[in-house]
Amino acid sequence: MRFFGVRTVQIASLAGFSWGGSKLDDIQTAKLRTCPIQVQQPEKVQNDVLLSRKVINHLDKSNLKLRLYQYETCPFCCKVRAFLDYHGFSYEVVEVNPVTRSQIKFSTTYKKVPILRSGETTMTESTLIISTLATYLQRPDQSLDQIIQMYPAVDSTNEKGKPVLNYPNKFFVMKGKVDGDANMASAREEREWREWVDNWFIHLISPNVYRNWNESVETFRWFEQVGDWHRTFPAWERVLAVYVGAAAMFLLSKTLKKKHNINDEREELRKACRDWMAAIGPNRQFLGGDEPNLADLSLYGAMNSFYGCSAFKEVILEEKIAEWWRKMDALVKNHDGRKALESRSQK
Repeated sequence: MRFFGVRTVQIASLAGFSWGGSKLDDIQTAKLRTCPIQVQQPEKVQNDVLLSRKVINHLDKSNLKLRLYQYETCPFCCKVRAFLDYHGFSYEVVEVNPVTRSQIKFSTTYKKVPILRSGETTMTESTLIISTLATYLQRPDQSLDQIIQMYPAVDSTNEKGKPVLNYPNKFFVMKGKVDGDANMASAREEREWREWVDNWFIHLISPNVYRNWNESVETFRWFEQVGDWHRTFPAWERVLAVYVGAAAMFLLSKTLKKKHNINDEREELRKACRDWMAAIGPNRQFLGGDEPNLADLSLYGAMNSFYGCSAFKEVILEEKIAEWWRKMDALVKNHDGRKALESRSQK
């Protein structure tokens, strides 16, 4: 792959992407506070790896040296990025080719994304990654490696009878202290809705964005654009990824639709949006109250995975959830949760 020079821009300027007259114009004109976070793109590093970008918070002194291996529009990867961006972590991004997956050849047993590495420490599974880092923010007395040990793996089998590793407490944040009843109820609600995002909402995405062949190709063309594949992959890999990927996901979406008993995919997506807003209720801005919690960030990330697709324009922007999404979009782009990381970095 060829080498591209480094270009640095203020992260707030990334909000300038416009749909040209759509309701998203209002989102992109949201007033964001200036913050000391920059994006660099792209850069070749050791072992011929090409970074898609670096996100740098100069006040993040954790020295975690995070590197995220991802697909730009994978809902699980988008969940992790939403968490990292909201909390102001510095991290590098490596875009993985969805067909060849050559960028994660270092991982001999785990071949899915996201994979997040901190030096030689490897973290997998989006929910587990988020819970681990959320605990890291809560527990300045513990190192990242010590926190990882709080999430033991259990041998299990999946629905096909294949051996897998499960993490029974992956939805828990290990605060290390006993909360009051109100806080415990909020934590339980947060866990329940994080599970809902993983076990229901995300399963609605594929049937909606790969609903037919044309939408499948449209979706992968959007993946190509938003993932900057022209920078990262040679032309033959891009063509392969678009058409092979579109065909594979079109077929898989039909299997998922049947597996999860989805009749009308658009209507199920609308209902999910209404269920979420009913859970928030009329007296809260977010499920977390005045500030987003991990469930808010997870759903926002999952929704971002398809905001360039017809399903987003036809459903999300026509439901009441659109206003919640606008608020979340501004807070994540503004890194509103970065105080916890910066405070820990100063200790």
